Amino acid sequence: MTLWKHKEQIGECTLYCGDAMAIMPELEKVDLAISDVPYALTTGGVSKSSKTMSGIFASHNYANDSQLIMATVPFPEMMAAIYDVLKRDADCYVMANDKNVHPLTQAAIDAGFGFHNLLVWDKVTPTANRWYMKNLEFTIYLWKGRARTINNLSAKQLIRGGVDKVSGHPTEKPVYLMAEYIGNSSQQGDVVLDPFAGSGTTGVAAVGLGRKFIGIKLDERYFEIACERIRAAYRQPDMFSTVLDQIEQEAMI
Repeated sequence: MTLWKHKEQIGECTLYCGDAMAIMPELEKVDLAISDVPYALTTGGVSKSSKTMSGIFASHNYANDSQLIMATVPFPEMMAAIYDVLKRDADCYVMANDKNVHPLTQAAIDAGFGFHNLLVWDKVTPTANRWYMKNLEFTIYLWKGRARTINNLSAKQLIRGGVDKVSGHPTEKPVYLMAEYIGNSSQQGDVVLDPFAGSGTTGVAAVGLGRKFIGIKLDERYFEIACERIRAAYRQPDMFSTVLDQIEQEAMI
């Protein structure tokens, strides 16, 4: 019995449609893990004004149970699985909103990771909120084994820039953001894992930077979207220089 519904090999990228927690223990060790991990988005309830919000806050996505996204894998189990699939000395980046930074960091430390830094993405366009609009998301930068120096010593904690929505995924991240992390914590030919691959943004960045990629996605719709985005990345011969140019442009904002 296979652990996945579908498996696609696209160039040096392997994509699985299935449960990351079941698939990760069967993988060979990887050089780097990067993921916008799933977590519940909560608020204190729905206000009258929030009934007119769009996107993930639209009424058809938001029930009056203070939860926007269904709770998934508990953080301790999730971080332990990611720790185990990494090589002896490796970096890990996991993304979180402000409410989940502490529990995710604690789960990572409990799993054996060391905490390097808290990185910030200023996405420019804020999300509506009654207690200061949200324009920041956070990335917990971790290491396993021996800490290694990043490749670009001029990189800063804060990256500022928007995202062009291309996949329809409600929490899509920009390619330049994933490329920044991949470029700083891996070498060409290394294997990058995104166990909760969303619409494949990490894979697109990996292709552009000459890395191998393993992505896992449970939702079949976004699995297919991720596959198509990665195929498109391979069809662009100038992808590598395009990604690097985008990183430099965003760093100047």
